[in-house]
Amino acid sequence: MEVFLHKICGQPVQPPVSMQLRRCTPEQAPAVYALQNEVRAAMPDPEQFVPDTLENITAYVRNDLCIGAWQGSRLGGYLIVRFCGRSAHNYAAFMDVPRTEWEHWANADSAIVHADFRGNGLQRLMLEAALPLFPKKITHIGATVSPQNQYSLHNALASGFAIVSRREMYGGHDRYLLAKEL
Repeated sequence: MEVFLHKICGQPVQPPVSMQLRRCTPEQAPAVYALQNEVRAAMPDPEQFVPDTLENITAYVRNDLCIGAWQGSRLGGYLIVRFCGRSAHNYAAFMDVPRTEWEHWANADSAIVHADFRGNGLQRLMLEAALPLFPKKITHIGATVSPQNQYSLHNALASGFAIVSRREMYGGHDRYLLAKEL
Protein backbone atom coordinates (compact mmCIF):
# COMPACT_ATOMS: atom_id res chain seq x y z
CA MET A 1 0.00 0.00 0.00
CA GLU A 2 1.44 3.36 -1.01
CA VAL A 3 1.01 6.33 1.33
CA PHE A 4 2.15 9.91 0.98
CA LEU A 5 3.84 11.84 3.78
CA HIS A 6 3.35 15.57 4.01
CA LYS A 7 5.95 16.13 6.74
CA ILE A 8 9.58 15.11 7.07
CA CYS A 9 11.40 15.96 10.30
CA GLY A 10 8.26 17.87 11.33
CA GLN A 11 8.43 20.23 8.34
CA PRO A 12 5.98 20.34 5.42
CA VAL A 13 7.31 18.87 2.17
CA GLN A 14 6.15 19.48 -1.37
CA PRO A 15 5.65 17.25 -3.25
CA PRO A 16 4.64 14.64 -0.66
CA VAL A 17 7.08 11.79 -0.01
CA SER A 18 5.95 8.28 -0.96
CA MET A 19 6.28 5.31 1.41
CA GLN A 20 5.24 1.70 0.97
CA LEU A 21 3.41 -0.11 3.76
CA ARG A 22 4.03 -3.82 3.39
CA ARG A 23 4.43 -7.00 5.35
CA CYS A 24 7.99 -7.49 6.59
CA THR A 25 9.87 -10.71 5.90
CA PRO A 26 12.05 -12.63 8.38
CA GLU A 27 15.11 -11.32 6.49
CA GLN A 28 14.02 -7.78 7.43
CA ALA A 29 13.80 -8.53 11.17
CA PRO A 30 17.29 -7.05 11.80
CA ALA A 31 16.06 -3.72 10.31
CA VAL A 32 13.02 -3.82 12.62
CA TYR A 33 15.28 -4.55 15.60
CA ALA A 34 17.70 -1.75 14.66
CA LEU A 35 14.87 0.77 14.28
CA GLN A 36 13.43 -0.26 17.66
CA ASN A 37 16.78 0.38 19.33
CA GLU A 38 17.46 3.65 17.50
CA VAL A 39 14.06 5.13 18.38
CA ARG A 40 14.18 3.90 21.99
CA ALA A 41 17.67 5.39 22.51
CA ALA A 42 16.38 8.82 21.37
CA MET A 43 13.37 8.79 23.71
CA PRO A 44 13.49 11.28 26.62
CA ASP A 45 12.50 8.37 28.90
CA PRO A 46 13.46 5.02 27.34
CA GLU A 47 11.41 3.24 30.02
CA GLN A 48 8.30 4.27 28.07
CA PHE A 49 9.08 1.43 25.67
CA VAL A 50 10.22 -2.05 26.70
CA PRO A 51 12.44 -3.38 23.88
CA ASP A 52 12.34 -6.86 22.43
CA THR A 53 15.15 -9.18 21.39
CA LEU A 54 16.13 -9.84 17.80
CA GLU A 55 15.13 -13.48 18.31
CA ASN A 56 11.62 -12.51 19.43
CA ILE A 57 11.19 -9.96 16.64
CA THR A 58 12.28 -12.55 14.09
CA ALA A 59 9.70 -15.00 15.48
CA TYR A 60 6.95 -12.34 15.38
CA VAL A 61 7.78 -11.43 11.79
CA ARG A 62 7.80 -15.12 10.83
CA ASN A 63 4.76 -16.32 12.81
CA ASP A 64 2.59 -13.26 13.40
CA LEU A 65 2.44 -9.98 11.46
CA CYS A 66 4.77 -7.03 11.01
CA ILE A 67 3.88 -4.13 8.72
CA GLY A 68 6.79 -1.92 7.76
CA ALA A 69 6.73 1.63 6.39
CA TRP A 70 9.47 1.71 3.78
CA GLN A 71 10.99 4.65 1.92
CA GLY A 72 13.01 2.74 -0.63
CA SER A 73 15.27 0.47 1.43
CA ARG A 74 14.91 2.58 4.60
CA LEU A 75 12.53 1.33 7.29
CA GLY A 76 10.79 4.37 8.78
CA GLY A 77 8.28 2.62 11.02
CA TYR A 78 6.74 -0.70 11.89
CA LEU A 79 3.77 -2.29 13.63
CA ILE A 80 3.96 -5.78 15.13
CA VAL A 81 0.68 -7.61 15.69
CA ARG A 82 0.72 -10.91 17.57
CA PHE A 83 -1.90 -13.62 17.49
CA CYS A 84 -1.42 -15.20 20.91
CA GLY A 85 -4.55 -17.34 21.08
CA ARG A 86 -4.97 -18.80 24.54
CA SER A 87 -1.43 -17.95 25.60
CA ALA A 88 -0.96 -15.96 28.81
CA HIS A 89 0.79 -13.31 26.63
CA ASN A 90 -2.57 -12.33 25.12
CA TYR A 91 -3.56 -8.86 26.38
CA ALA A 92 -7.14 -10.16 26.71
CA ALA A 93 -5.84 -12.10 29.74
CA PHE A 94 -5.33 -8.80 31.58
CA MET A 95 -8.75 -7.38 30.65
CA ASP A 96 -10.97 -9.98 32.29
CA VAL A 97 -11.92 -11.46 28.92
CA PRO A 98 -12.95 -15.13 29.35
CA ARG A 99 -10.14 -17.47 28.21
CA THR A 100 -12.52 -19.07 25.68
CA GLU A 101 -12.59 -15.69 23.84
CA TRP A 102 -8.83 -15.07 23.74
CA GLU A 103 -8.41 -16.72 20.33
CA HIS A 104 -10.49 -13.85 18.90
CA TRP A 105 -8.03 -11.23 20.15
CA ALA A 106 -4.83 -9.91 18.59
CA ASN A 107 -2.11 -7.92 20.37
CA ALA A 108 -0.96 -4.66 18.80
CA ASP A 109 2.41 -5.47 20.32
CA SER A 110 4.55 -2.54 19.28
CA ALA A 111 4.48 0.43 16.95
CA ILE A 112 7.55 2.49 16.20
CA VAL A 113 7.92 5.50 13.89
CA HIS A 114 11.27 7.17 13.31
CA ALA A 115 11.31 10.86 14.30
CA ASP A 116 11.89 11.86 10.66
CA PHE A 117 8.44 10.51 9.71
CA ARG A 118 6.28 11.46 12.70
CA GLY A 119 3.20 13.61 12.30
CA ASN A 120 1.88 11.74 9.27
CA GLY A 121 -0.42 9.26 11.04
CA LEU A 122 1.81 6.29 10.21
CA GLN A 123 0.77 4.28 13.29
CA ARG A 124 -2.87 4.48 12.20
CA LEU A 125 -2.02 3.80 8.55
CA MET A 126 0.06 0.73 9.45
CA LEU A 127 -2.84 -0.63 11.52
CA GLU A 128 -5.20 -0.05 8.58
CA ALA A 129 -2.76 -1.91 6.30
CA ALA A 130 -2.57 -4.80 8.80
CA LEU A 131 -6.30 -5.33 9.32
CA PRO A 132 -7.01 -7.11 6.00
CA LEU A 133 -4.22 -9.59 6.85
CA PHE A 134 -5.77 -10.65 10.17
CA PRO A 135 -7.21 -14.15 10.47
CA LYS A 136 -11.00 -13.99 10.05
CA LYS A 137 -11.59 -15.13 13.64
CA ILE A 138 -10.01 -11.96 15.13
CA THR A 139 -12.70 -9.59 16.43
CA HIS A 140 -10.73 -7.45 18.92
CA ILE A 141 -7.28 -5.95 19.33
CA GLY A 142 -5.54 -5.24 22.64
CA ALA A 143 -2.63 -2.86 23.18
CA THR A 144 -0.54 -1.34 25.95
CA VAL A 145 0.82 2.20 26.15
CA SER A 146 2.89 3.99 28.75
CA PRO A 147 0.80 6.79 30.32
CA GLN A 148 3.83 9.08 29.77
CA ASN A 149 3.92 8.32 26.03
CA GLN A 150 1.27 10.85 25.03
CA TYR A 151 2.06 10.60 21.30
CA SER A 152 1.38 6.84 21.17
CA LEU A 153 -1.61 7.16 23.48
CA HIS A 154 -3.12 9.86 21.25
CA ASN A 155 -2.52 7.68 18.15
CA ALA A 156 -4.14 4.65 19.78
CA LEU A 157 -7.21 6.63 20.87
CA ALA A 158 -7.48 8.23 17.42
CA SER A 159 -7.39 4.72 15.91
CA GLY A 160 -10.44 3.67 17.91
CA PHE A 161 -8.82 2.08 20.95
CA ALA A 162 -10.32 2.75 24.38
CA ILE A 163 -8.53 2.62 27.73
CA VAL A 164 -9.72 -0.44 29.67
CA SER A 165 -7.45 -0.22 32.73
CA ARG A 166 -4.10 0.86 34.11
CA ARG A 167 -1.70 -1.64 35.66
CA GLU A 168 1.91 -2.70 36.05
CA MET A 169 3.21 -4.87 33.21
CA TYR A 170 6.53 -5.98 31.75
CA GLY A 171 8.24 -6.35 35.10
CA GLY A 172 6.78 -3.33 36.89
CA HIS A 173 6.22 -0.76 34.12
CA ASP A 174 3.10 1.43 34.39
CA ARG A 175 0.83 0.84 31.37
CA TYR A 176 -2.64 1.55 30.05
CA LEU A 177 -4.38 -1.49 28.62
CA LEU A 178 -6.44 -0.58 25.58
CA ALA A 179 -8.95 -2.46 23.45
CA LYS A 180 -10.52 -2.01 20.04
CA GLU A 181 -13.43 -3.94 18.61
CA LEU A 182 -13.20 -4.65 14.90
